[in-house]
Amino acid sequence: MYQISEAAALSGLTVRALRHYDAISLLRPTTRSDAGYRLYGNDDVKALRRIRRYQGFGFSLDEIGELLTAKAPDRLKSLRNQRDAVRQRASDTAQMVRAINQEITMENTGETEPTDRLGRAQRLYREYHDRSKSEPVPSLSPLLVDALDLLRPLTGPKSMDPDAVKLAALIHHCRNDNANLADLCQRFLDQEPNPDDRAFAAINLVNALTFLERHEDAVATHRAHIVHAIENRPATEWADTMDISSTSFSWIATDRRDEWVRLFRTVNAGVAPTAENRASRYELCHTAIMVMGGADGKYAEDIVELTGRMAEIIAEDPDWSERRWAEQRFEQQKVGNAVRSGDPEAVTDAVDDYRAFLEQCDWPDEFIATAYSNLGAMMPWENRDEVAVYCFVRAQQDGELDGYGYAWFASA
Repeated sequence: MYQISEAAALSGLTVRALRHYDAISLLRPTTRSDAGYRLYGNDDVKALRRIRRYQGFGFSLDEIGELLTAKAPDRLKSLRNQRDAVRQRASDTAQMVRAINQEITMENTGETEPTDRLGRAQRLYREYHDRSKSEPVPSLSPLLVDALDLLRPLTGPKSMDPDAVKLAALIHHCRNDNANLADLCQRFLDQEPNPDDRAFAAINLVNALTFLERHEDAVATHRAHIVHAIENRPATEWADTMDISSTSFSWIATDRRDEWVRLFRTVNAGVAPTAENRASRYELCHTAIMVMGGADGKYAEDIVELTGRMAEIIAEDPDWSERRWAEQRFEQQKVGNAVRSGDPEAVTDAVDDYRAFLEQCDWPDEFIATAYSNLGAMMPWENRDEVAVYCFVRAQQDGELDGYGYAWFASA
């Protein structure tokens, strides 16, 4: 049990606040000492931390009292409503800040009308998009450089125009590719109604599906990277190099997947298992599963075998320093396998196993937050928005969500 000062310190609140919560029956201590002093238990401290978080979200104490006793679906509904309200206020505030910044710029430069940087950048990008259907990339790159130069003042921390940020990200990913990528990006953006999904998903998904297809020598280059790594770098690094190289050349492109799998089997067969390369062997299995996973069941048996091999590698040494990390990847992989199987019950079981694993982890909060954020990111694809929101709320409890996490949270 904790005295009131200890409970206040553990929850990040003041002693005065705890006394007030007791007085208004928001949260009463579990018991009192013989001398009449308030004593708080672990559940009380958790509730106090939740109160502090909810206050940070903008809820009133009356609303927090209702949230503490509400059922999970009602609590999630309230959080979503609050999120939407905060998002609208943030949008209104950001718009006002942009207008003020624009006015300051006009005062400094002596201009009488605002400069439409974003509009000019959008026109440059549209010109790039139109010309990319008939012209090769090298002649188009100056357009994109000019567009990025226009956008740069709009994407700094003081202005952060959301439309400019989205356009800059899209242009950045288009700079080193050709007309096909730009066309596919635009088609995806035209078809996707949710602006948050457009901003986050379009660039990554389309880029991954097209980049290799547009560079015929990519697999040969990839192979050269791996051969060089095996010949010139320590054995403990070869799998990491393979992972980085494969990612750089977007190995999930449909007409290059088989080449990558053949390369994986060649490299994997030539390496004897040792304690020194355990982490590399494990990472390579995980990477191979990701490569195989989008092949519409073609590599289903391989995925089962490789998942089993991941478990075997974990079992090689109970004192392996990377064991916790490996177990987390394994549990996450089980969720991915279940999602690919198309079996809703298997997905539920795998998600429950993963959450149970995370609950008993003694990792730092930020690691737990990242794991929950990753799990939440998988759930919208399964139409499991409630699970997704739970995971993101839990991630927010344990640590700050990164930009990707917030993008997924918004889409859920």
